[in-house]
Amino acid sequence: MTKKAILVTATFIGFCYCFRFGYIWTAYGHGGQILGVPFALIMLFTTILSFTAKTNKGKDTAFIFGIIYFLTLAAFSVTIEIIRATMTNYFDFLYYEPNGYVDKIFLSWLIIGAVAFLLTLRQMRKKRLEDGKLKVDTFSM
Repeated sequence: MTKKAILVTATFIGFCYCFRFGYIWTAYGHGGQILGVPFALIMLFTTILSFTAKTNKGKDTAFIFGIIYFLTLAAFSVTIEIIRATMTNYFDFLYYEPNGYVDKIFLSWLIIGAVAFLLTLRQMRKKRLEDGKLKVDTFSM
């Protein structure tokens, strides 16, 4: 139940961030604010999958994906917000083409999140295999 509560909370935070203070509906200069909606919908879909999965493996996979997905996008958003708060000329640094860094920052966080997800799945698979061997060995005695 705790995992589901964590995912619901993360989904709620994701939606609140996407729609914060009407930010999504404003004509903000770079136009990237509309991208928050698909990210929030993916988070919602992941939460629904966690609730509807029939196996523990499916529930665990949905939970791990949801948490890593949320943390990856939160880290990206926090990084951008820190840059915006600390740099006087943040717009040129982040968005000025062809040397803007926002895409590179996003891709970096995306790669970190994908690697973390794959490593976590690998660790879960190892644990399940070890648990399975332990049960087989115990059963065969």
